[in-house]
Amino acid sequence: MSGIVNVILNLFFVIVCKLDIVGVALASALSQCRSAFLIVMALFRSHEDFGLHLAKLRLSKDKAQAILRLGIPSGFQNAIFGIANLFVQLGVNSFSAVMVAGNSAAANADALIYDVMAAFYTACASFMGQNYGSGNKKRVRDSYFVSLAYSFGIGLAMGLLLVVFGKQFLSLFTNDPEVMAAGMKRLTIMGFSYGISAFMDCTIAASRALGKSLAPMVIVILGSCVFRIAWVYTVFAYFQTIPSLYLLYSCSWSLTAIAEILYFVHAYRRAMEKIAETRS
Repeated sequence: MSGIVNVILNLFFVIVCKLDIVGVALASALSQCRSAFLIVMALFRSHEDFGLHLAKLRLSKDKAQAILRLGIPSGFQNAIFGIANLFVQLGVNSFSAVMVAGNSAAANADALIYDVMAAFYTACASFMGQNYGSGNKKRVRDSYFVSLAYSFGIGLAMGLLLVVFGKQFLSLFTNDPEVMAAGMKRLTIMGFSYGISAFMDCTIAASRALGKSLAPMVIVILGSCVFRIAWVYTVFAYFQTIPSLYLLYSCSWSLTAIAEILYFVHAYRRAMEKIAETRS
C-alpha cells in the first residue's frame, strides 16, 4: 500500500505541485514513513511472540551480541559490494555516452529482480533458523533446497522475460533506438545470469541461519568484490568490450557460489552434529 501511495504522491508532487526531483524525494520519504508507522502499530497490537511492548523492552547482552555477530558482517559485505560496483561503473564509463545511458536504463531491472529473489533468501534464513533451533534436521535441509529452487526459478524466469521483452522494458526509460540497443546488450547477458546469483545469496542466507556470518562475508568479499575489481583490470582491460565487462557478474557469482556451498556443507554437518549431541 505504501508503494501505491508513493506512486500517487510522485504524480501529485511532480505534475500538480511542480516540485520535480524534490517532489520525488518527498514522495519516497513520506511513503516510507507511512510504511514504518503502520508496521510499528501492527507490532504494538500483536499478541504474538514478536509483538512490541514498550514496558518489556530490555537490552539482553547475549542476544545483542548474537545479533551484532550476524548483522555487522552482513552490513559490511553490502558496503563492499557498493565499492566493487563503482569499478564496474568505471568500466562502463569508458564507453560512449549512449552505452552509459543504455546501461543505466537496463540496470533498473537489477533491483526489481534482486528484491523478488531476496524475499526467498529471507524465507530461507527464517525457516532454517527456526527449524535449526527446534532441532528438526530434515526441515533445515528442506528449507534450504526449497528456497534455493524458488529463488533460482524466479530469477531465471524473470531474466528470460527481460530478454524477450527487453525493448518494451527499456521503452519505459528511453525512446532512443541506440540507447535501447545498448541496454539490450546488458539485459541479454544479465537475463541469463540472474538465476546464478541464487546459488550464492541463498547459500549465504542458509549459513547465517546456522549462526555463521563472518566466513560467508569473507568469501563474498574475495569472490564477488576483489574478483570483480581484478576482472576489470585484467580481462576487461584486455578485451575492452562491453560483453567482457558484463560477464564478470555471472563469473563472480559462480565462483563465489561454489565456495559458499562448500563452506555451507561444512557448517551444516557441524550444526547437525550439535543437534545429535544435544538429543543424546
